[in-house]
Amino acid sequence: MQNITLDTITEAVINHGDRGKSHPRLYEIYTSLVPHLHDFVREVNLTESELQQGRNFLNQASHHTQEIPTGEIHLLTDLLGISELVELLHDAHRGTESNLEGPLYVPNAPERQMGDRLGIDTEGDSLFLSGRVLDLNSQPIANALIDVWQPNSKGLYDGQEPSQPLGNFRGRFKTNKSGKYMFETVVPLGYKVPSSGPCGELLGLLGRHPWRPAHIHFKLSAPEYTPLTTQIFIAGDPHLDSDTTFSVRSTIVQLQKHEVLDELKAHNQSKPFYTTEFDFVLKPATL
Repeated sequence: MQNITLDTITEAVINHGDRGKSHPRLYEIYTSLVPHLHDFVREVNLTESELQQGRNFLNQASHHTQEIPTGEIHLLTDLLGISELVELLHDAHRGTESNLEGPLYVPNAPERQMGDRLGIDTEGDSLFLSGRVLDLNSQPIANALIDVWQPNSKGLYDGQEPSQPLGNFRGRFKTNKSGKYMFETVVPLGYKVPSSGPCGELLGLLGRHPWRPAHIHFKLSAPEYTPLTTQIFIAGDPHLDSDTTFSVRSTIVQLQKHEVLDELKAHNQSKPFYTTEFDFVLKPATL
């Protein structure tokens, strides 16, 4: 490997090692990634100073912050469209479309019962969300686990606002024997992705806005079915056509407003509220 030149360095990097004997899939990815990276360096004529800036950026993005305790690498792949591209590549287009988990999922959310309120938000507009979990033949799936998380009416998750208790607007529900689920929440507000760190700085330098349209996250699972991670979006949000993570597809729901006195009394509400329905369709694990 002596006398490395511009013409030989890429092949030398690819051939350094056991050429995939230990980890064939890793080597397949590696031998595709390295030429792409080297071609990029050549194409933009990358300077040493720019390379160092890139190193510093990735180092900063890996650091934990209060806004994103796991660091911003996950957010970075979302903002570059890589996360959604992977979803699109592997979504089999059978059942409800999959979508990004995002960097703010927290496992082991509080267990809640059918009809429970998802969180505390006295200023928000109540939203009653219901539907069913079905198989590909429109048959109900009983005891399916639905993990839900969302921001409040200000567009903030529980870990982003000290006044919110941990687990606020997070919960795990199970469907009944008819596959039905139902819970009360608030209409979420669209929000800016965390912008105080390196990813926010990058968006600013590129003239990109940091907004995500209003949405609610879901993870669903049931024995013998493929787990589903997805999002539903609220119709009418001004950023549906310019989501900074490029995640909006077809799972958009219309909210129905209720303000008649009898309806308010029936739902124990003192001000107008909203309802919507959405059915999830899971595909068998064998597909």
